[in-house]
Amino acid sequence: MKPITVLILATVFAFAVVMPANAQTAESIWLTADMTTYKTGETVTVAVNAASTTPIQGFTFQIRYDPDCLRPVNAASSIPGMNGLPLPQITGLVDGSYASTVPQTVNGVLAQVRFVTLGGCQTGLMLESAALAIRNESGFAAPLANVVIGEKSIALNIDKAIGASQSDEPLSGAVLPLEPAPAATQKVPGWSIALLATLVAGGVMFGVFKSLRIGSTTASKVSTSSRTPILQIKHGPHAGKSFALNKLPCYIGRDTINEICLNDPHIISQHAKIFAKDNGYYLMDLGGETFVNGRVIRKSSAILKPGDVVRLGKSALFVFGS
Repeated sequence: MKPITVLILATVFAFAVVMPANAQTAESIWLTADMTTYKTGETVTVAVNAASTTPIQGFTFQIRYDPDCLRPVNAASSIPGMNGLPLPQITGLVDGSYASTVPQTVNGVLAQVRFVTLGGCQTGLMLESAALAIRNESGFAAPLANVVIGEKSIALNIDKAIGASQSDEPLSGAVLPLEPAPAATQKVPGWSIALLATLVAGGVMFGVFKSLRIGSTTASKVSTSSRTPILQIKHGPHAGKSFALNKLPCYIGRDTINEICLNDPHIISQHAKIFAKDNGYYLMDLGGETFVNGRVIRKSSAILKPGDVVRLGKSALFVFGS
């Protein structure tokens, strides 16, 4: 009986050692803050953290906030090689995306996110979504599977007394602006366009929900080929799905008669269409709210290149690929 007892004890001991090790190596993302009590005008800094045994080439996060209590300022990632991808910001929802041309190992802070307090209130921050991205065999950035979202919310107490402003203190790493642009003048500044061009030239584009295609562009003009263009839905209705554009023109809208139907209150019945012309692909706005790489398109068309980020309405986001 003694050998059996020893065997049982050894087995139990092995499980006791292995199980905690597996729990510690799980891929996870969580939100933290050093402080939860502030005065009006002070800066709230929260951290988006991650642990991953798999090297990543990018990450995304969305943080819900109360615009009456907080104003987002910027985010910064100190991970070497991570570059921020400016995306149109929606009031009440911070949308951050970072990408790297080479895989990076992460175990700690992915990015620090700053908010300025606006007045006395009890509020909170909610990590609505987050993802770690890897490059798949097709050259696209795909979300890393089985990532656990840990701590999602942080409660904040903001006193109406005026505190010291700290928004001018520098953040280390690649800084990403997060302030929503006014609805009437929502334009991408010149430096943002330059950054987008740099990311494309480097072979990396990354999207919201958070991830975008990582690939290279070698010509300024897109030529149609035997490969069927696709749309990768990143946020909004059908998020995570891909649509092959086998039939062109392809109409997109809320009405079911469209080739791609997006049941979203901010999408009009026939919102936009994608068509082929002069050996290239184009997106045409049909009267809705349409953006390509953050640039508004109003009742006109814009050429589509692989990796271009298109937003329809407030939050429907997809990436064009071919």
